[in-house]
Amino acid sequence: FFISIVNIIYCHDFIVKYSPIGHGIQRIKQFNSKQLTHFTSCEKTTQYYFKDAVIDNFAPINDQVTWEGNGQRYWINEEFWGGKDYPIFVYIGGEGAQSCSAISSDRLYIYQLAQEHSGLLVNIEHRFYGESYPTSDMSTSNLRYLSADQALADLARLITSIKTSYNTAHSKVITIGGSYPGNLAAWFKLKYPSISTGSIASSAPLTAKVNFYEYMEVVGQSILYFSGEQCYNAFTKAAIQVANLAIDKEGMKTLERDFQTCSPIQSQLDLAILYSDLMGNVQGTVQYNNEITGAMNVTDICDIMTASDDAYEQFVTLSASYRSYYGYSCEDASWNDFIDYIGATDKDSTNAYRPWTYQTCNEFGYYQTTDSQNQPFYAWKELNLNFSRAICYAAFDGWTEDPQVDWINTNFGDVNVAGTNIIFPSGTIDPWHALGVTNSTPALSQSSEQPVFILGTAHCKDMYSPASSDPSSLTYAREVISNNVNIWLE
Repeated sequence: FFISIVNIIYCHDFIVKYSPIGHGIQRIKQFNSKQLTHFTSCEKTTQYYFKDAVIDNFAPINDQVTWEGNGQRYWINEEFWGGKDYPIFVYIGGEGAQSCSAISSDRLYIYQLAQEHSGLLVNIEHRFYGESYPTSDMSTSNLRYLSADQALADLARLITSIKTSYNTAHSKVITIGGSYPGNLAAWFKLKYPSISTGSIASSAPLTAKVNFYEYMEVVGQSILYFSGEQCYNAFTKAAIQVANLAIDKEGMKTLERDFQTCSPIQSQLDLAILYSDLMGNVQGTVQYNNEITGAMNVTDICDIMTASDDAYEQFVTLSASYRSYYGYSCEDASWNDFIDYIGATDKDSTNAYRPWTYQTCNEFGYYQTTDSQNQPFYAWKELNLNFSRAICYAAFDGWTEDPQVDWINTNFGDVNVAGTNIIFPSGTIDPWHALGVTNSTPALSQSSEQPVFILGTAHCKDMYSPASSDPSSLTYAREVISNNVNIWLE
């Protein structure tokens, strides 16, 4: 999460409000609390723990040790299960706690697919999230066991175990994930083709990239797409005015008053926390546009920004509207509060930020900076690459290296994942599509790989069940997904 705002990119199975993006402590805790509001019990769905999960899947056999505690958590729904040799649909968990809700109602499209094909529904929680802890804590030394490769091996062991326990060795497996789990879905088909028949990799940012400045470029393009230059220019003017006020102490006091900060802005890092929240408001609206009932969409925020010629005052008004929506009485502006929380090493099912930040520091980057001039918040220089590096350093015992993105892209193939039977749906206004497979991606390695670039839709929208309000582009995308699943399961 660096000022390259490494926000959590999770596609939630049930979203009441979109998770606020930014580094303020209120936002982080609110995201984590949402993970705990999922249903803990669901009709026809049973929770299990995989006791044979291995801490280091790649250690020599004599050194392999099973997880501490209960093991890896997962859920099974037999509601539509046709029995032996019928397909298995696996919902892959990512950077947050899972629950039975992902596979227990028609909210998500996976439920409909399982119903159509008499499939078994499985939801698997990712190591170091929720209750699935391989080790006793989240110390930096223990987090060395947190990686995409380890997570994929966990899936392989657990899916194989489920097939054995159900005596259904010939069941075809469809893996489904959105966002980072979308990566895992594609990579699982690549690395374990003997287990997975096909994968749906929704909104998957397959390209590991240190400086992900393109994220904010897509935010700007989305504002232009929905509301035009007037709104884009209003955000640009407001950001410049905020930056000009931050030059001296009197200006800082004005910012503290106008944005109702919870504490005084005492350093550039405090200012960066404030910036990350204010910009994160806009990021969240774009990323989850029209996905959450009652939330402002891009058109709504642009209506506020263009209601008068005073862009700064309209931005203050917009920020107050977000605070009201989230239920905040003030705006966070404390680097120390952020680092105290993200640096805590105790095992904590409510803290998804620390493990995800570790994954970005070590493997993926994804630092959403303001370094590009082709986006409206370029004046906020504090949200540069060094801010993300500062987070890694402070949270993980003096971490100094940039993430190993070259190796990750070599290991998995970047957007050229050479796996068969993979669909890559993504939305044109989803900022994460800049790192994924789109219609403009050069020819994919395998003929059975297919991009589905969905006009006017946001993050993971295709993962939800069809609705009457869906644009024709989204309806078509689900038809493509359904047709491919039919072929895979023939």
